[in-house]
Amino acid sequence: MAIYLHELVNVVPTRADDYLDGIGEHHGTQRQQRSEAANSMLGLWTVLEASGTWPLGVNLWQNGTWQRQAQALQSQFEPRAQNPELKKWWLANLGLRSGGFDRILESTPYSLDVAGLRASGVGGELFLHQIVRTRAGDVGDFLDAFGADGVAAVEGEGAQLVGAYRVCNHDHEAIVILAFRTPRDFARFSGAWHGGSAGSALRRWRTREDAWVRGKDTLLMKPRWFLSSPWHP
Repeated sequence: MAIYLHELVNVVPTRADDYLDGIGEHHGTQRQQRSEAANSMLGLWTVLEASGTWPLGVNLWQNGTWQRQAQALQSQFEPRAQNPELKKWWLANLGLRSGGFDRILESTPYSLDVAGLRASGVGGELFLHQIVRTRAGDVGDFLDAFGADGVAAVEGEGAQLVGAYRVCNHDHEAIVILAFRTPRDFARFSGAWHGGSAGSALRRWRTREDAWVRGKDTLLMKPRWFLSSPWHP
């Protein structure tokens, strides 16, 4: 299991790509200067306006271990350990964003890391991002069941699993991200989810997840960079 940093970023209208390119370049060049692994950027996306809050960027960074995550936090907020280049970038780009919301995630055993996703050819034109809310303490049971039954059901209707993650600083949230090769695949999945036959695997999973799920915030995203970029080869 790996540790990730998940960010929802309120970007300035028309400047989402500028923000994502800027944070991607800074993050990638800093990693290269420290001779760290290139497999650190999982995805940088923009949210399609029709699916929820906008303008919104979504970033997902693979930090690997709790030690690496702790170092990243220290470099941001501990004055003696603060990265001057990060501070410089942060101040220079205040005009591209107005705030956001971060989560630290732990991957499930069945979720591939960046290298594994790349080797498996996961990707697409559209991505479905869900913040899944359960009763307090039930998120582990939901994620276990999703791995056992839900993944096969969604992939049977045109989706690819990017990852399913436990939110570490909330005991009632999970993040699930699915990829779709084409808009047609997304349409097929949506039709099956909302109106498929009662005996289909996806409908059975939809009924079963009601044992744990109390709500979902769903976003449809397009990738700016996924699994690689000019700064994350």
